[in-house]
Amino acid sequence: MSRASRRARALPPLRALACLAAFVSCGGTGRPASGPAPTAAPAQATRSAPSYVLVGARGATAFETPPAQPVGARGTHLGRGYGFMVEGERTVGGRRYVRVHDGRWLPASEVSSVTPSAFAGVKLGPGDGLRFGWVVSAVATVHASSTVATALGTRPYHSRIILAGACQATACPLAVGWVQRSDLALPARAPRPAEVGPRDAWLDVDLASQTLIAYVGDEPRFATLVSTGFALAGSPLATPTGVFHIRSKHAIVRMDNLEHTGVEPYAYDVPLTQYFSDGKALHAAPWHDRFGHARSHGCINLSPRDAAWLFAFTTPGLPPGAPEVQSTAARPGTVIRVRGAVPGAPPRTDDEPSP
Repeated sequence: MSRASRRARALPPLRALACLAAFVSCGGTGRPASGPAPTAAPAQATRSAPSYVLVGARGATAFETPPAQPVGARGTHLGRGYGFMVEGERTVGGRRYVRVHDGRWLPASEVSSVTPSAFAGVKLGPGDGLRFGWVVSAVATVHASSTVATALGTRPYHSRIILAGACQATACPLAVGWVQRSDLALPARAPRPAEVGPRDAWLDVDLASQTLIAYVGDEPRFATLVSTGFALAGSPLATPTGVFHIRSKHAIVRMDNLEHTGVEPYAYDVPLTQYFSDGKALHAAPWHDRFGHARSHGCINLSPRDAAWLFAFTTPGLPPGAPEVQSTAARPGTVIRVRGAVPGAPPRTDDEPSP
């Protein structure tokens, strides 16, 4: 979304860095706590907490301190469309609660744990080609010929397939058999923009294939799948095309649309965020595994592992102990080019609002 309909808030430095370390290892994200940290309630049991949770369709109540009896206890009601990075978990009065990064506690029965995607792109060395693709359909059938014929087997979702040659109009050759081109997302080399020098790092995002390639000069160094805005060009929910620079980088921010009325509200803790345009950023998306499909509100969603790799690859670098960093006119951030067009406006696979 545009900056007018999306706000980003950085976490305090120490908390942000702790969140970042936890997120890269297992997934997660944050919003700054308001006021002093709540007093911890006596814990009857402690177990490993989930790293990221989503509020369910019936909503949830957020408490400053986890009550032994939530009925009648003072709290704040949250509707669906909220996602939180989790700091810890306690059991009080026989009820489990999770503590989120703004310091509040949510009943575990009112949220669902999220398992962040394990998908990761591929690092490329000098001279490595792009003769591969990823399966982005539920499953890809391997056929004996380029026409739909005898099935030789299948390849699972998000598996990387090495190509044995150039793809034809409707099918791509493997060492043995063929896969329908429509089942694959295929990264393709592109010339660097005029703004990029022969030794500069830069990013290329192709909306049509939902892929991202990180380059140094003309050499691809990393390729992966993304999820960009699902809307067509001109919509505030589309990912803008053009050549941009990374404006700022944040260990963790809160993205929301809570200042608007008449829309489905959402508020998500979003880690490893890199803004490149007003309200638009590259960021980790631990709440879904639809990389290779357009589904965001305009940001470029990445798997947690890919977001961490790209966060380290781009400039400006995040100083030790800092929650965020801004580029400057003297030291602009890494160039990111967004090109192509989303092929139609495919329906979302769910009805949850999200960045």
